[in-house]
Amino acid sequence: MRYTIATVTLLTVVLSAGTAHATNQVPFGNQVNTIKNYNRATSQIATSGVVGNTGVKALAEQGVKTVIDLRTEAEGIEDEKIAVESTGMRYINIPVTGAGISDRQLVIFSDMIEKAEKPVLVHCASGNRAGALWTAYRISKNIAPDIAFEEGRTAGMQPDMEAKIKATLKY
Repeated sequence: MRYTIATVTLLTVVLSAGTAHATNQVPFGNQVNTIKNYNRATSQIATSGVVGNTGVKALAEQGVKTVIDLRTEAEGIEDEKIAVESTGMRYINIPVTGAGISDRQLVIFSDMIEKAEKPVLVHCASGNRAGALWTAYRISKNIAPDIAFEEGRTAGMQPDMEAKIKATLKY
């Protein structure tokens, strides 16, 4: 009888651990299907395209603490800001256009991502700008450019933005 209780208890603990998400980690892609181009860049940082109201709710439920939005004011950021903040998450906006990533944007992003309460989602409308800024950031942290560009492509960076990043970095 004693072994049966111990076995049932152990089995319950093991099965429960498999379904819970880790504290201070962004969810894996299969855990977030309501967000366009969602990608887990690191254990604490994810990238994506547009989030939307159902995505904001999913992020809050998964324990995300900070949302960094790279869309411009013209893309309608105010509704997302209100939705994100209403869940208790922090909202940060760093407007990035399709023109590329400036040194100033990279400095601001670096400061924000390093100081932000984790886990963090970095997003734009499609993942293109999020992937590009992630690439530039990773290169600025001495990650091999080939790896950084692959990470950026996985996050949604498109060839035109990749070319702009390469030209800026003279890569």
